[in-house]
Amino acid sequence: MKRYTFSKKEHICKRNEFKQLVLKGKSFYVFPFRCVYIINSSNEYKVKFAVTVPKRNIQQAAKRNYIKRITRESYRLNKHILHDYIENKPIEVLLLCIYIHKNKLPFHTVEISIKSLLNKMINLDLINELKNTNNNAN
Repeated sequence: MKRYTFSKKEHICKRNEFKQLVLKGKSFYVFPFRCVYIINSSNEYKVKFAVTVPKRNIQQAAKRNYIKRITRESYRLNKHILHDYIENKPIEVLLLCIYIHKNKLPFHTVEISIKSLLNKMINLDLINELKNTNNNAN
């Protein structure tokens, strides 16, 4: 049974993790998000997620909070796409989604974007990173 939770362990909270993402992270674009990620080798598999909504794009705090809430909710409901793929692999994935659209979008649109974002991460980038971490481990 899949667990649709988003616990504190899955949040990117540490300032160092954010700095590491901004300075060394790779990025790609899926409307309305710019995604920055880092894949590290680790003893156990972990996926950490964060959302930011820049104040210059959405001025009203209530709208920014709404966007962050629906983005976290759509990630919570669809994170199994990524978790099923990397389960039992010794890597840590840090994923930051930056909302870059100027207006707030409905939940359905954001959910479709999160699904395509997770699939794109698996198809394009995560496969190569897994190969690199396996080669480095050997």
